[in-house]
Amino acid sequence: MRIMIIGGGKVGYYLAKTLAAEHHSIMVVESDPVRCQRIVRELNSKYIEFTCGDGTVMHILEEAGILRAETLIAVTGRDQNNLAACQLAKSCFGVKMTIARVNNPKNIRVFEKLGVDSVVSSTDRIAGIINQELDWSEVNLLFKARTGGVRIREALVSAGSPLRGRRLAELGLPQGLIIVSVLRGSEAIIPNGETTLEPGDYVVAMGGAEQLAEVCDAFTRE
Repeated sequence: MRIMIIGGGKVGYYLAKTLAAEHHSIMVVESDPVRCQRIVRELNSKYIEFTCGDGTVMHILEEAGILRAETLIAVTGRDQNNLAACQLAKSCFGVKMTIARVNNPKNIRVFEKLGVDSVVSSTDRIAGIINQELDWSEVNLLFKARTGGVRIREALVSAGSPLRGRRLAELGLPQGLIIVSVLRGSEAIIPNGETTLEPGDYVVAMGGAEQLAEVCDAFTRE
């Protein structure tokens, strides 16, 4: 899928990194030259294009390739900019799907009424996107209430991960962390020590928050 991301801050950075790892074609538009240089340097991928400019200006969107985009995701720190980018994408360029981040949850209904296809509040779901968490909200709430520290997360095994091609028994996982499932294509594998991880696998892991962060980073590292 061809996806344009407006905003190269923390949210846009991790969205671009995650989606590019799944071989989507990504176009990032960021107005801050310093931030733009950083993400160009750090997200060096054949699947990502970069444009330094204002994502609410029509000619900048055209230069960035919006006519090729099937989806636009606006995740700047300003709700009005995210709304403007989505409206331009829909009304002027015919983009099929628009997704906007809102910093103020009170704006969700306004965005929806004004035609944004999907509205995400940065106070809840955006954190899940950054951390590549599944929609396990009720499960995680239960773990938090009962244990205080156990979480469940999903991570994509990247082509450059040091853990690819290795059996689970060889990974030396932290004590208390378990791999619940390995999702490979349409197959859900209940793993054992002999299960080998392949690039493109989604690993569902459960354990302490710090342990999960460390292990999931190793799965996705390039």
